[in-house]
Amino acid sequence: MKNNQVSRRQFAIIAGTVGAGRIALGQAATLTAEKVIDRLKAELGGDWPAAGPDGFKAGDPAIPVAGIATTAMATVEVLKRAARDGANLVLTYEPTFFGRADGPARTGVSTRGRGGPVGVAPNDPVYQAKQEFLARNGLVVFRLRDHWQARKQNDMVTGLAESLGWTKYRVKPDDVLYDIPAMSAEGAVALVRSKLNLRGGLRAVGDRKAYIRRVMLHPGAMTTATMWQRYTDADLIIAGEVREWENTHFAADLHTAGEKPGLVTIGRVASEDPGMRVCASWLKTVVKEVPVRWISAGDPYWRAV
Repeated sequence: MKNNQVSRRQFAIIAGTVGAGRIALGQAATLTAEKVIDRLKAELGGDWPAAGPDGFKAGDPAIPVAGIATTAMATVEVLKRAARDGANLVLTYEPTFFGRADGPARTGVSTRGRGGPVGVAPNDPVYQAKQEFLARNGLVVFRLRDHWQARKQNDMVTGLAESLGWTKYRVKPDDVLYDIPAMSAEGAVALVRSKLNLRGGLRAVGDRKAYIRRVMLHPGAMTTATMWQRYTDADLIIAGEVREWENTHFAADLHTAGEKPGLVTIGRVASEDPGMRVCASWLKTVVKEVPVRWISAGDPYWRAV
């Protein structure tokens, strides 16, 4: 059988080194990644347990920071853009190394755990090449998920609403419902695709011609319980991702049974991108010594037709 596994050397060639955009630090640069995160922790508050998902995932926390980038996921393409733009501290919402533990699984240990994938094997060529790319370009990665999500403002939701142009239509300040200008479900889906620059990651279930006025926004992964409890609250639910065999086909059966609510999934990372744009704006008020920018991870899917 032909071995289709990418070699570490092949992946490294694909990833490359961003030589032209390599971080160049001046003598006066004294703000380290660790100091940035200490300041961020002080602003966000709460406990920061070592076993939690938030924390440094790659690079040297003592490195002087030339620029900061926020993103929904630190993909190789995002890291390359950060290096080219002079941002050597990257704050990511989702894991960098393809597992909830955000690192490699131990040799001889199953890569499937009770809480989901714990990570790729330590000798995996993609993991090793990504680490090498980070090291060659002097990049530091810090995961910021739980503490950003815990903010009272629910910036992941407000960021998505802002990207869709729906900020002023929020029903209540502490909820996720929006009364948008009336349109068909088909029109709402087209608007979402255009505003978020989506390609193949968007999928919709329900009546295309249904009258849409109240929309529920749920970036990230929506649990089955949330959908089952709240689907009657809105004409259309826009989520990042759901369990297809539970929520998607539940929505499909709603439609065939003559019920109105529809479901649109736009991709977990794509739905979280706007919230990390808000994070960049907030971070500019906390760290003023260096440039801060948002880098979109984008929609990774391509359309078949």
